[in-house]
Amino acid sequence: MEIKTYEIQTSKLKKGEKPLRLAMLSDLHDRLWGQGQRKLLDAIDSLVPDLILCAGDMLTGGEQAAMDHTLLLFRELSKRRPPVITCNGNHESRMRYQTGIYKDQYTYYTGKLKEYGVKVLVNESCAVKVRSAGVQVYGYEMPLAYYHKFRTPGYDGEDLYRQFGVPDGETYNILLAHNPVYFKAYAAWGADLTLSGHLHGGIIRIPGIGGLITPQARLFPRYDRGLFERNGKYLAVSPGLGEHTVPVRILNPPQLFCIIIKGTG
Repeated sequence: MEIKTYEIQTSKLKKGEKPLRLAMLSDLHDRLWGQGQRKLLDAIDSLVPDLILCAGDMLTGGEQAAMDHTLLLFRELSKRRPPVITCNGNHESRMRYQTGIYKDQYTYYTGKLKEYGVKVLVNESCAVKVRSAGVQVYGYEMPLAYYHKFRTPGYDGEDLYRQFGVPDGETYNILLAHNPVYFKAYAAWGADLTLSGHLHGGIIRIPGIGGLITPQARLFPRYDRGLFERNGKYLAVSPGLGEHTVPVRILNPPQLFCIIIKGTG
């Protein structure tokens, strides 16, 4: 596992104040990082984050989904000082909607997270105060139709307005949106920073080109991993901390992100 650090700037936060530090996790898929998740917990602690944000697929949906390692991680994170906030990825969404297959597993899973004090945002937002900085965190659950294999439906962002309305232009807005493919729409809606995962870094990376293929079997994804910018809005795409189904990674190590946001206002 690597730690990748990115720095961005915004006029919405005050110049001269201590920067906002985010620890970002995605696509754990119930992987265990050392006994008691110690390796991952130590890495997160080393970032000294103000917020711990998760962009979905922290477990893998199944008729008997393994979630013990994920619950262990969230339980231990909840003992730390920073708020812990997560959204649903496609695996959590399937478990939430397809109860005929997955029974009450999603209810159990989210119930445990809420018991630990983890904020689970499903088409909801919450305000977070870090020192003098006011931040609004949105957790977007994209409809499952946008996760089908072999096709990428068009998306105009109207669903964001239906779920959240228009974000406050004076507030720093962070959008947790598992699928990074629609960054253009997220930025146009008003997300100053979008945190995504889902594409597992393109699974196999080709030097000088990037990721090879997405979970939807699309070749050479544009937003595969790393930090992207569009008209002053940013997208951070995690390659994930785990795998599922076909556990393959080539030139594509798992990563934990540290995102440092400096004020210029």
